[in-house]
Amino acid sequence: MNKLLTLLLLFIVTLAGQNGKPKNIIILIGDGMGLSQVSSSLVSDSSNAFQKFPTVGLSVTCSADKLITDSAAGATALATGHKTNNKWISVAPDGTILKTVFEYAKDKGKAAGVVVTSTVSNATPACFLGHGTDRKKERELAAQYPDDNWDVIIGGGLKYFKPFNDTVNKKMFTDKISKLHNSGYTVFTSADSLLRLQPKNKFYALLAEDGLPGALSRNYTLADLTNAALRTVTRNKKGFILMIEGSQIDWALHDNKSREFEAEMKDFNLAIHTALDFARKDGNTLVLVTADHETGGLAIAGGKTDTTALSYAYTTKGHTASAVGVFAFGPGAEKFGGIQHISGIGKKLIKLLTNK
Repeated sequence: MNKLLTLLLLFIVTLAGQNGKPKNIIILIGDGMGLSQVSSSLVSDSSNAFQKFPTVGLSVTCSADKLITDSAAGATALATGHKTNNKWISVAPDGTILKTVFEYAKDKGKAAGVVVTSTVSNATPACFLGHGTDRKKERELAAQYPDDNWDVIIGGGLKYFKPFNDTVNKKMFTDKISKLHNSGYTVFTSADSLLRLQPKNKFYALLAEDGLPGALSRNYTLADLTNAALRTVTRNKKGFILMIEGSQIDWALHDNKSREFEAEMKDFNLAIHTALDFARKDGNTLVLVTADHETGGLAIAGGKTDTTALSYAYTTKGHTASAVGVFAFGPGAEKFGGIQHISGIGKKLIKLLTNK
């Protein structure tokens, strides 16, 4: 009887996968990660995660008002399925508030959360968690989060949750940490305590005043933080959506710092492996890896034949309009192949959630 039940469950999971309707979605965004950045991982690491995806595509990242997008417009397209202006956070060019894939997930009773190495109110996570017309107003963006009942928030930006008297704009920001405690959240301010206690109920982990230390300076990985998030969101029987960002890939590329860039890519790669390992065991999870834009105009300019040392050339310290990769695994993966605009990715994610 037990064997029969197991076979029946496997059949149901397989059928769900064939129908392209995942129960869970894990979105991994390599901020600034273009095709050359992925290529560096492919040629330098034989066990890299990118080669494990059966569906591969390209994404054109232009925003509504610029050929070259910023992270806010790029992440808005991924989170809402709509183009918007640079610097805008899940708000359309006409001022309309755009419903995010996280909000659609909550409508379905699913868990939702983010894991980032930037502040949790930085452009990319803010586009999934909030709304606004100025990505730089992180305190205002962070103030929205406690009211929205997100399940897991991991990253930096503790300072934006503390009380603050903005004398320039004549605004008083109240203490959001106390509000989170009163709403039933556990709040962690160190990675050591988060990873040691392994929480299963909803929590915030605000692990630095600003962004987290870079991968070269941390004694924990993005994969460790991803596992901490998965322990909580997987408790929801209706499923979950999780956005994980390798935020500091972009920061290293802006500075044209190759050693730091490679470290951030390796850190991001570990998180992809973690997501794929979970998805393979679960059988009903879509894993989608992409980027909001390319940064640095990176080219692999040389290296040894054993690929232990690569050299790079940069054309800029800013963003470019180069297409970025799209990598998908699991139920619904086949929808993400080919060439598409970045907003098309968001539309497909929402369609998978709403079954429309």
